Amino acid sequence: MPIKEGLKNSLNAIREISSEIYHQYVPIIEDDTSISQFSTPIIENKVIQNEFISSLIQRIVYTQFEMKYFRNPLQVLEGDQIPLGYEGQEIFVNPAKGRKFNADDFAGLLAKYEADVKVQYMALNMDVQYPVTILRQSLKKAFVSWTDLETFIDQLSNSLYNGAYIDEYRFTKNIISSAYKDNKAIIEKIEAPTTEELAKEFVTRARTLFLNFQSPSSNYNAWNKMGGYGRPIVTFTNPEDIIFIIKNDLRAYMDVNVLASAFNMDKTELLGNIITVDNFDIYDDEGNRIFDGSNIVGLIADKRWFRIKRQDMFLDTFYNPNNRTWQYYLNLIKMYNFSLFANGVIFATSLPSGVAVTDVTLSDLNVTDGENIKQVTITPANTTDEVTVSVDNTNTSNVTATLKDRTLNVNITGSVTSPLKLTFNAGSFSKEITLNYQASLSTMSVKKRTNSK
Repeated sequence: MPIKEGLKNSLNAIREISSEIYHQYVPIIEDDTSISQFSTPIIENKVIQNEFISSLIQRIVYTQFEMKYFRNPLQVLEGDQIPLGYEGQEIFVNPAKGRKFNADDFAGLLAKYEADVKVQYMALNMDVQYPVTILRQSLKKAFVSWTDLETFIDQLSNSLYNGAYIDEYRFTKNIISSAYKDNKAIIEKIEAPTTEELAKEFVTRARTLFLNFQSPSSNYNAWNKMGGYGRPIVTFTNPEDIIFIIKNDLRAYMDVNVLASAFNMDKTELLGNIITVDNFDIYDDEGNRIFDGSNIVGLIADKRWFRIKRQDMFLDTFYNPNNRTWQYYLNLIKMYNFSLFANGVIFATSLPSGVAVTDVTLSDLNVTDGENIKQVTITPANTTDEVTVSVDNTNTSNVTATLKDRTLNVNITGSVTSPLKLTFNAGSFSKEITLNYQASLSTMSVKKRTNSK
């Protein structure tokens, strides 16, 4: 069988970049060149053999891989490369806060108005090797015919690069699964869309978020949820940057025309924003499922929610004369994370559980009469437990305490006994915090006048 044009060009390209001794022994491949004419000098000369194997992996296998690799549907979410180092940072600057104009505010000219800058640190968390061994005997068998040689090259391509790209697909899905499992993202509970009617309800909710993402808001990023410092982050997303990731079984309920109508987008444009995946399960390196992601229905998010960066992808090799084999290692070093700054909502049929509270602290332990607002720090910030507060005081009718969105409101309407004790409960966790009560001057004056009578 004659050699295929693509293989002929690739093998001749190797010859062009090879050494003089390679040129001397290995002929230029023509349409009528036999496999034996090409292979004999390679098999018989160790120097040429090593040069061919090295060039084969570096040049041809990679070219073949570009044509035949596993098409990772989530690859569009990958960002720029990380050139150096093992840690990156993402910086976000909040919109400036407006203020009322005051013609008499001359001092404001010299005041300092610092930008509200937030920083999220991310580290490389994928450093994987994909090894493959080439036996000298396998190489000899590959030189039986041009077809056998092409099959041999395809097998090398599949072994090295498909393994890496399948893992990239898995790692990208795991960003969503891990954010749900660890309760680190905005999660919205929905009914399982197992019927056409429920699927339409789900699409309607997704459509609402699609529109809401386009308006400046702090409701759809996880900065505040994860205990980020300062005021909440206000962000928005352009419609063309909003992606919708759902499972294949749900996609089966949804007609493309219906989706296009719901999102008010051209069908062709919409297909670029909808990505389907098989599941959201997490597997270990041995292929064992370690997390059941069946509760996760999908994700609607800004593309910037995914923080995926590649630092390096390269090959290492050596020849082992002990067993006459070539060892190749494809190295892949990347970062997989999600942004606390970008809009993103995970749809799930139930909320995650299992992240227990370990501590509760208050920003200030002093209270006076009236309303007292305290910031509460809950550790860990991504707890799945509900934290409640109760007042332990002899004059409970005069004191109320409410906790909402990590903010404690203690309201004192009359005389109380100091110290004031609050108890925080969350699952099996319980902690008593003592507040120092100091009556205001007005209250003390009332008490004094009352006592003088």
